Parts: sequence; structure tokens; C-alpha cells
Amino acid sequence: MTTATKTNPFSGSDAFSGGFSQPVFDAQSVFRTVLDALSRPGQPKSLSARTRPPKPMSGLLADILCALTDQDTAVFLDPTLAKAKGVANWLRFQTGAPCVTNPAEADFVAASAPDALPPLSQFSIGTADYPDRSATVLIAVASLEGGDAVTLSGPGIKDNVTFAPKGIAPGLWQQLIANHAHYPRGLDVIFVGPDAIAGLPRSTVITTGEG
Repeated sequence: MTTATKTNPFSGSDAFSGGFSQPVFDAQSVFRTVLDALSRPGQPKSLSARTRPPKPMSGLLADILCALTDQDTAVFLDPTLAKAKGVANWLRFQTGAPCVTNPAEADFVAASAPDALPPLSQFSIGTADYPDRSATVLIAVASLEGGDAVTLSGPGIKDNVTFAPKGIAPGLWQQLIANHAHYPRGLDVIFVGPDAIAGLPRSTVITTGEG
């Protein structure tokens, strides 16, 4: 006779481990780095992964979600992450954040790669009265350099800076240019590399090689 086992709601991955080892200290440190990155657009800020999420979510992507999300912030996972075994359960256990399938309901968006990101027009850009009610989009990239370059200007940038994350499809830049046109509404974006992050807030002006 076999003994019945209790079903683990987080089965499919070790959802109980891999989070911040020092939750308060780690979250504050990551939060400060994120603010620094958004205040200096396009300038990579070094960051070492402190979490070990289920694959294919990167450690730095998980770090930012663990630092910024909680039970009151909805997260949209791209199709690759949403289908991956254990990612949603791990995030829910570590942060309390609910995962949503409707992009318009998301406070945070996690994309495992630039080509995994749905059209930006599907996400909330806030309202005229509440422009802060917009989504923050996290995009994992292979590198924050070595790709096709764009020029950034605007608040937090002296003159301009060149930004060239690797693997960005030209169509994404056009979407981000359109996003800036909604300012002060609009999405804030964080590019997440292997060992650094770079911010691209809605206030940043993007100029491509095509003008």
C-alpha cells in the first residue's frame, strides 16, 4: 500500500530556494542600481546576480523582479518564461507577485530576449492624470554592447550617448521612439545583460542611424 503525498503547489522546480540570501540588503542594493541606471540612460551599471531562478530566466532579471515586485504588482512573463517549468511559481513564492496573461494589466514585464517581447503597444503607458501607472519593461539581452548603435539624449545625459545592446531588432527601436512620443506617459525600459543593466526611461530621445 502506498502512502499518499501532499501536493506541493510549487512543484516543478525548487521554488523555495534561490532567492536573496539577505533579502533586505540585497533588495535595497539592486533597487539603488536600478534607480542609478534609469537616472543615467544608456550607461551600463555593473550588477552581479544574487538569485538563482529556474531557467531560462536570468539571475539579474530575477534580481530586479525580487527587488521591485510584491503582492500588489502584477508581472507579465513573455511566452518563453510563462511556459518554462517553475518560473511563475518561483517568482510567486519569492515575491508574492501575481503573474498575469493580459499585457495591459502588467506593472512589470519580463522578457527573456528582445524577440520574445510582445508589441509594446499592448502594455499600459499610464494616463494623463496618472502617468506613473505604466509598466516597467525588463528585457534580457546577450550584451549591452556590440549591437547596432542608437544615439540617446535627454534628461540624465550630457549632450548624447551611444547605446548598442546586442540582438535588438530594428523594430524595437521604432517602438521605443513611438513610446517616447507619449511622454509624460510611456513605458520605462531596463535592458538586462549578463553582468550589468542599462536604463531607458520614457523621457529619453532615441535617434537611429536612419534618423
